[in-house]
Amino acid sequence: MSRARARTSHRPLPEAPAPSRKVLLVSYTFPPQYDVSARRTAKLCKYLPRAGWQPIVLTKDWTRDVAPEDARAYTVVPHPEALEAIPDVHVVRAPYRSHDNALRRLHRRLGGVYEHSSRDLSAINNGAHQAGGATRNGTGNGRFPRTLARRALSLFSPVFGDFPDAFRGWIAPAVRTGVDVVRQEGIDAICSVCPPSTAHVVASEIARRTGLPWVAQFDDLYSFHLERQRRAIWRPYADYMHRRWMGLATLAGAITPAMLRYVQSTYALDGDVVVVGFDPDDQPHAPAPARDRFRLAYTGSVYPGDQRPDILFEAIERLCANAASPPIEVVFAGTGCDVELRAMLTAFPNAERACVFVDRLSPPEALRLQRQADALLLLNCTNPSREEGTLSYPAKAFEYLNARRPILALPRDPGGWGDQLLEHTGTGITVDSAGDAAGALESWVAAWQTSGSVPYRGNGREIARYSQPRQAQALARLLDRALTRYEA
Repeated sequence: MSRARARTSHRPLPEAPAPSRKVLLVSYTFPPQYDVSARRTAKLCKYLPRAGWQPIVLTKDWTRDVAPEDARAYTVVPHPEALEAIPDVHVVRAPYRSHDNALRRLHRRLGGVYEHSSRDLSAINNGAHQAGGATRNGTGNGRFPRTLARRALSLFSPVFGDFPDAFRGWIAPAVRTGVDVVRQEGIDAICSVCPPSTAHVVASEIARRTGLPWVAQFDDLYSFHLERQRRAIWRPYADYMHRRWMGLATLAGAITPAMLRYVQSTYALDGDVVVVGFDPDDQPHAPAPARDRFRLAYTGSVYPGDQRPDILFEAIERLCANAASPPIEVVFAGTGCDVELRAMLTAFPNAERACVFVDRLSPPEALRLQRQADALLLLNCTNPSREEGTLSYPAKAFEYLNARRPILALPRDPGGWGDQLLEHTGTGITVDSAGDAAGALESWVAAWQTSGSVPYRGNGREIARYSQPRQAQALARLLDRALTRYEA
């Protein structure tokens, strides 16, 4: 077991009462890695002590143990400065070993997909289809039996493969390390943050071995929902394992009311809504540069299969149709799919002139871009069902609340919760069509050309509800409730 103490901050936090209880915070990602999940856990570490809980973090070594599966799933961005804001937090880094066994290796040799990208997956599936077809025509040189063997192994791959996710190799060493930490540090409760789902599996097993109360925080459902939507033959096994793991949880947190309802109905777990939130201390100095175009900014990944950037492109096409030069500049920062978006833009030549793509920015640079913009763009997910509601919501929305810039969200959130968030905070509007988006942008551009700014009607009291100090208090209340049940 290795243990590291975060570095001392040069900007100490305000005085707060010393925490009287300790929580083992299980998070697969953590600084110096600084993706969304890592930032989320680091901010909990910053604010949980003010709510009476001292976190001890169980994570992996993101300087030496970065595995191929990490590089495929995460944008690995070192940001060691994030540790400076949490100087008194103990960080315990359990070793990581990629999951491997004979059946997994055989399945992979036969064409089972583990580490391939979506493009590779498409090629493999096409190749398997062609091989199978050739065999059925009698010219496949014995490859049809190979396909049958691969498919047979695929039916049972959750047992030996990457279930609940590709990071299950961390489970055994993390559990051993976590149990040792509980015994050595006098831990009072456990909290794990999903994604990935492996973090909940680790916490579940630590809770089983130690008997401590466990709060499962769902920042996304991942395997706990996706496996129930996929192959029917996997569903009984996935349901059994998920219920077995979650049966040891005391309470749960979730980032939307619909997600909490899902967790309650599926796993009979009580809990509360605890959103990702924003850090009110993140207020970079960002003087607006002189420019002759209205700026709309988007920061973070884009998922064209689950979002509708084409609605925006059509709206900008209409807005710029009769202009000698575009009156608007749309900045996309770190989309992860610039090539695909540029290809979409070829159908919208006027919009193409208005769109600018920049590489992924560091967190401070992204916040600065948000504040230098005149308005912000939010692309809602289109997959939440109206029956289940909004099961997830972009974390960047909360950064946007803190940026104090008007937000244009599109299309409407099918579950409705995201639309209500903007309405209640007064921070933006949601549109469903290109025509409505073009009308909103036209009015904003006109206001900017007249006064140099866009009217902003954010409700500070409502916005403050989504700050990370308030959300850490919500999680602390869950930990208090879990501990009370444990002690009763």
